[in-house]
Amino acid sequence: MKFVTVMATVVQSSREVSKMADKGANLSEEEQTFLKEIREEREHLSREIQELRVQIADIDNELSALEEVKNEDEKQERFIQQKWKTGRARFNAKPKDGIKYLIEEGLLKETSDAIAEFLHKEDMLNMIAVGEYLGENHELNIEVLKKLVGLHKLEGLSLVQALREFLSSFHLPGEGQKIDRIMEHFAQGYCASNPTIFSNSDTCYVLAYAVIMLNTSLHNPSVKNKPTLESFIAMNRGIDNGNNLPADLLTAFFDDIRKEQFKIPGMGNLAETFFNPEKEGWLTKEGGKYKTKHRRWFILKDNILYYFKQPSDSELTGSIPLDNLSVRDVSECVFEIFAKDGVIKAWKKDSEGKVVKGNHDVYRLVCDTKEEKDDWVKSIQASVAKASINDTLKEKRQKLTNDLSQFDYLYFPR
Repeated sequence: MKFVTVMATVVQSSREVSKMADKGANLSEEEQTFLKEIREEREHLSREIQELRVQIADIDNELSALEEVKNEDEKQERFIQQKWKTGRARFNAKPKDGIKYLIEEGLLKETSDAIAEFLHKEDMLNMIAVGEYLGENHELNIEVLKKLVGLHKLEGLSLVQALREFLSSFHLPGEGQKIDRIMEHFAQGYCASNPTIFSNSDTCYVLAYAVIMLNTSLHNPSVKNKPTLESFIAMNRGIDNGNNLPADLLTAFFDDIRKEQFKIPGMGNLAETFFNPEKEGWLTKEGGKYKTKHRRWFILKDNILYYFKQPSDSELTGSIPLDNLSVRDVSECVFEIFAKDGVIKAWKKDSEGKVVKGNHDVYRLVCDTKEEKDDWVKSIQASVAKASINDTLKEKRQKLTNDLSQFDYLYFPR
């Protein structure tokens, strides 16, 4: 009730300020700002309350229908079905809320097995919502993702067939980190079901991305220079723990994708991934023990650094996920991205066009000017910070939504 009391005070204050404005009083700049913020907040909360009222009206209608049912068993069954309907609706609006509701109502066990089974078999869920739930970086979500991979019968399937099967059951989320997390656990599950194909799951993970890139290049009309079978084989040379994958295996993958477009629901074009980046520009990437230098076009988006040889290129040269990484100044035009412990999880194409895993614990990047360096450092710090507090913001927003009903009367007196 403390929250309601505070909100009541805020609303009363906003009404007093509104009266002052209506009377033509000269408001101070602080009062004008306060009035604007309150009005925006009231408008936002009003929309959410209206949405809640629509859901409540639907439930009221169902409850009214129940009262007309004479048979107690039928009444109970309808009541349970209505709870399932409400749970699905909440999941489609906000996946975490829907799962929580179904657990609290006793319809779903709070286990990764039960939730994975629900996501796998329930055909009235929004596929985008399912993908968003699977991509979240929380312990329960990750366990559900693992169990969901296990529910797909991947044994005996080629990697392309398995990807078609797996990705047909939900929409891949739009964030690069979530896609990366889902693909990593898919690779682990595929290798567990097919232990003799690859030497480790990292090979499967890298090849899965290579397959998606091949599909984009072969079927995107904007890509003029289509990859050949020879270039695809060369790109993946040595990715199986230093060994080459069988040429006939890669040939089969290439022919499969060339004949039938590899559709990934909700992912769209590669270009969509890089639309409206947080930062982009030229950087010189120093490799090894700073013995080699490569000037690349970098794009910062969704807490991942992508880089290309040229801004006009449609094919990636590599990427550096920024999860759990830090950035630091080195000199006037130089900064570093580094891992406090462990190796940075990254990938790139080597000089022969092969996809390889990065093995660095630090990346040194050189800018043309000090101003550019300062801007890159600031942008990367902001991206990392935004990712780290994202879950906290979601929780705060959820708490606000849950408390809306407690002060509904402040805006909609009955």
